[in-house]
Amino acid sequence: MLSSDGFLAPASYLGADLALVGEIIFYLLICVAVVAQRRGNYHLHDRIQIPVVVGNFFFVIVIMVLSLRYENVPAEFVERPFEPFYLVVVSHAVLGIAAQLLATYCLLAGTKILPRKIGRLRYWMWATFIVWTAAVVMGVYTYYIWYIVTPERPHLF
Repeated sequence: MLSSDGFLAPASYLGADLALVGEIIFYLLICVAVVAQRRGNYHLHDRIQIPVVVGNFFFVIVIMVLSLRYENVPAEFVERPFEPFYLVVVSHAVLGIAAQLLATYCLLAGTKILPRKIGRLRYWMWATFIVWTAAVVMGVYTYYIWYIVTPERPHLF
């Protein structure tokens, strides 16, 4: 195995595999934080939410942005960039940016660094969770399109 090879899919590389696993771990931690918040355990919610939001910020910069070097982009994407199923990649990026901005606002408003003048924080937190969920789904689908689909195994959609 070359140093740039991955371990989850035949055409992947290690950065994409780490991004997928990290994305899923952060999402599962956010799900635990949501359950803790719904049960009234706000201390546990804060102890999970703060590191995940801050960690995701650095995760996006270190893993995902640096993994978007041109040589890591599949040839099919460069040759046919406007096919409809490649819009999933753009959707993942847009939803991910929106989720990170919303999560940052919730973090800062929840810790009272920012004032809570834009309505109830509860609704912003649910919006963040929904957008974060959509970003994770699009991220998994992006991984599927880029690294699992091969000419021998065409995509399902």
